[in-house]
Amino acid sequence: MFTRLAVASVLAAIAFAAPASARSSRFGDCPAYGDQRICTAQVPSFDGTPLDVDLTLPQGGGDGHPLIVLLQGFGNDKREWQSLDDEGDGADKLWWNSHWFARQGFYVLTYTARGFRTSQSPTAEYQPPTPGGTSAGLPSGTIQIKSREVEVRDTQYLASLVADAFPDVDRDRVAVSGGSYGGGESWLQAADPVWDDFTSPPLKLQVAVPKYPWTDLAFSLAPNGRRSAGDPASPTGDGFPIGSPKASYITGLFARGNQQGIFEEGTRTTPNSEGPINVPLWNTDLVVKGDPYSPEVDPIVRQARRGLTEFRSAYYQDWESAPRTAVFSISGWTDDLFEAIESFRMFDHLKAIDPRWPVEVAVADVGHSRAQNPPAQWERLNAQAWQFLQANLAGAHEQETTVSSEPTLCGTANDDSAQRLTASTPDGLAAGSLRVAFTRGAALDQTSGADDPDGPATDAIAGGLVAPGRPDDGCTQSARSSEQQTTGYTALSAPLPESLTYVGLGAVRAPYTLAGPGATLHARVWDVAPDGTALLMTRGTYRLDTLAAGDADPPAGTVRVPLYGNHWPLDAGHRIRLDLQETDAPTFRPTNIPNQLTLAPPTLTLPTRQSGDVTVPGG
Repeated sequence: MFTRLAVASVLAAIAFAAPASARSSRFGDCPAYGDQRICTAQVPSFDGTPLDVDLTLPQGGGDGHPLIVLLQGFGNDKREWQSLDDEGDGADKLWWNSHWFARQGFYVLTYTARGFRTSQSPTAEYQPPTPGGTSAGLPSGTIQIKSREVEVRDTQYLASLVADAFPDVDRDRVAVSGGSYGGGESWLQAADPVWDDFTSPPLKLQVAVPKYPWTDLAFSLAPNGRRSAGDPASPTGDGFPIGSPKASYITGLFARGNQQGIFEEGTRTTPNSEGPINVPLWNTDLVVKGDPYSPEVDPIVRQARRGLTEFRSAYYQDWESAPRTAVFSISGWTDDLFEAIESFRMFDHLKAIDPRWPVEVAVADVGHSRAQNPPAQWERLNAQAWQFLQANLAGAHEQETTVSSEPTLCGTANDDSAQRLTASTPDGLAAGSLRVAFTRGAALDQTSGADDPDGPATDAIAGGLVAPGRPDDGCTQSARSSEQQTTGYTALSAPLPESLTYVGLGAVRAPYTLAGPGATLHARVWDVAPDGTALLMTRGTYRLDTLAAGDADPPAGTVRVPLYGNHWPLDAGHRIRLDLQETDAPTFRPTNIPNQLTLAPPTLTLPTRQSGDVTVPGG
């Protein structure tokens, strides 16, 4: 007993022998929370706006401690990535939290993002009870949705203050990570890795680890179906037609922002080149009023398109001249907000600039709803990310990198680690294809699918509430249906002749004629078992726009609806069900445009892990 107590005392003393005092004049007192010390202060940012900041000190002595910034999700606060132990929530935060990084010798900067208020007490029992302040207040303490001229500079400024206050910070070893809202910023920070505006010598961002991020915010919130999005060199998002707004998600996020903070409505006095913006008006024009959208005529739509592309999306930044930051991006196959294409887009873009750019992507059943977020998958993903961070923290290494994928499994407790796949590109995960050639076309209008019970049931936000009576097969976040819609298009394939693994994106193609200036076409793809149980594998959308400047659709042609994708085992004897409709509510905002959309028999193509091309007929 005496020996154990003595050892514990020595370990505690070592842990508290942080390479900085228990007080920092700029970051306030640094009291102990368990075996770590965390400084808390209201710190004026570069424009004087107060921000609620926590700084976890590294455990152990020595010189030259790296710095990592952990960025919150939308509506959360500085404590999201904080933990009293290494385990955190046992999933996303497992070995990826303030305690973990402090124990590895990092300074860990966490702060409540501009425009948000900090909760007065922790929202999870594993979080330390640091004092709660606020980063919300007029005129400029407003939610500006990760403007690279405001919130991105907040992070760089606070990191510079840490380096100035603690001389043992290694300015050449800086990392950043965050999920969702913080994931989008992590990608933006990677495009501007030399932080020299506020301190000298500069801080050098070496590694970014975005989790379930966006890289083109305009596309992710209102996908138009064009994989290439807009022109990455355009300062106004030219070439980007507004797509179909994700109504349920945007409405929910807007409500949470109003509850937890203050949206920017033209009050900010922070110097910037974007000019005044009004986020609530963006929501009004894109979601409440809806289409037709004309950035050339409507100044609010033009402001939103420019703001969501050039000023808030990594894809539109100047990567050609940027230093090579190492990026490990984690996306979710079953994430209906920021899909896998958000990471794939940047992987392809950076590899086109430099085939040895150190960018790696991992995809699994994680992220926002409908993801299940299995702890075993997060354990492996965080281990991969940590290994990547360690390898590149001293300097990003040009290298050949990979894309890896873990499967979405339903109704089984078996470990899925043996099914992890790796390839040199996103498309390389597949070696063949499954093609379903349907024999029947469809005549749709703007109301087709409005009476479909699977619309609410498959929504990421409402789905679990409107279909409580359906069988629980262990896939609690995956919508299931035995019904078929009435006014839309539904068709089933013949039974699969062999077992296949769908992995990748895929698409639906159909020749069409359109009467009217525009239309929306939504697709859902189901795995139907012999007993009739149907599980939603993936979905997709395309917004036809014959009036779009620069990328208009013709009144007749072939439409290609890209799918979100998945990594999904398909058993022999199962059928594939395809739904096509113009209304898929509440997930997407229904179109206002009267139209008649006539489709010839569509073809569904799903990439498969197995080599060769398998074709089955569809009825």
